[in-house]
Amino acid sequence: MKYRTLPIVAGLAALLFTGCSKSGSQVQVVSAVYGEYTNFTDVTFRVRDLFKLDTGFEVQPGFLQADPFPYYHKALVIVYVVNGRRHIFTAYENDTVSSKILLQAANQ
Repeated sequence: MKYRTLPIVAGLAALLFTGCSKSGSQVQVVSAVYGEYTNFTDVTFRVRDLFKLDTGFEVQPGFLQADPFPYYHKALVIVYVVNGRRHIFTAYENDTVSSKILLQAANQ
C-alpha cells in the first residue's frame, strides 16, 4: 500500500510548489472566485487561461464559463502575487481585467 500512495503524494507536492501560474509578465494568479452574496464559484483555472490573452477579458459568465447566481450582477475576486507581495483585486460584471491592470493596481 505504501508504494501506491507515493505517486499520489509526489503529484500533490508538485502541485503545491507550482500552484501559482505565471500569466502575463510578473503576475501570478493564486486564486479567483466569481459570484455574489454566498453563491461563489472557483474560476481560478479559467482566469489563468484567460490571462494568457494579451488583450485581457471582460468579466462575464460567458468568458468565465460559470454563472453561480443567474440574473444578478456578480463580482470576480482575484488573489495574485506580484514581486513576492500578495494583492486582491475585485472587478464587477462587464469590467475588463488584464495582467496590465493588475500590475497597475499592485503599484498603487
